[in-house]
Amino acid sequence: MRDYGGRSAEQRRAERRAQLIEAGFELFGTQGYANTSIRALLRRAELQDRYFTENFASMEELLGAVYDQIRDVAFEKVRAAGNAVGTPVERLRLMIDANVRILEEDPRFARVTMIEIFGAGPVAEQHRQRGLRESAAVVAGIMPPLLPGRGLDRDAVSMAITVGVNGLFMDWVAKGFNMTREQVVEHSMLLVKGVLHEACEPC
Repeated sequence: MRDYGGRSAEQRRAERRAQLIEAGFELFGTQGYANTSIRALLRRAELQDRYFTENFASMEELLGAVYDQIRDVAFEKVRAAGNAVGTPVERLRLMIDANVRILEEDPRFARVTMIEIFGAGPVAEQHRQRGLRESAAVVAGIMPPLLPGRGLDRDAVSMAITVGVNGLFMDWVAKGFNMTREQVVEHSMLLVKGVLHEACEPC
């Protein structure tokens, strides 16, 4: 294929896709997924109509792509926080604190990852579930050994912690950040410590 301005057709298509994802992040994060039209997205991205269907089969697919991109960047920061030296409880606290800071720093990120992705449809739900599984896998890697003889499953316990804390985050965002960052962390740690106390060996 011919190059235009030193860029191949594939590079230009990738740039247009990135423009749509950036426009989606801005609009979904400010006015909401349900209130955003394809026309508004294209206007924000400064692209012609045909470029939406070139990259996405639906608005829900675009929402999933937006979620993946912003969530994956944040997840690396959260995972890095959990790599610090310390007890499992200390490391999980650092992860939660890092996550809460990211939510607080960018309301668009908070809205997309905690509100707009939820209930948007089966495609978006697949992206959300992937994010939960990845987070739970990191938690599972930090948790102490499970108590023997209880018949507990490590993946299930780590998912319980992840979903519980995520639910608190969702409530916090939905209520307009009604608690301080420190309060959210402390309430999250009540759940974490309770589960670890009941399911894991002392650490």
